[in-house]
Amino acid sequence: MMKETIIVAVALLLSACATGSNHTPKYTYDQIMVINNSQESIQNLTISAVDSSKIFSCENIVALGICSDRFSRRSYKEGAFNVDWVFGDSVRQTSEVGIKVPAYFTTGLALRVVLKISPEGTLSASFDQETKF
Repeated sequence: MMKETIIVAVALLLSACATGSNHTPKYTYDQIMVINNSQESIQNLTISAVDSSKIFSCENIVALGICSDRFSRRSYKEGAFNVDWVFGDSVRQTSEVGIKVPAYFTTGLALRVVLKISPEGTLSASFDQETKF
């Protein structure tokens, strides 16, 4: 009888752990930062979430400059951002950028969207999060 009770308890514990694995944490973000790591200026940069009508824009980011904006917390639904910009004297570029939230980030602190433009004019995107310390 004791052996059967232990087996049932272990089975219940394992099933409880398995059902918790479908949990999707709810993240928020409150800042967008664009870092121009190039020797060229960036003009008319716009960023919009694919599932939102909100738009962030920077008219001109000087060489090695930063454009940033803070706002009230917004829910982040995993998805893509549309980014449109002009690099130096080149033609307008458009990219759709998806960003994954690192598993070690906490839901209690807001995220910062960080877009970096390389010296060659390519775009990379990531999330950053300030610590409580």
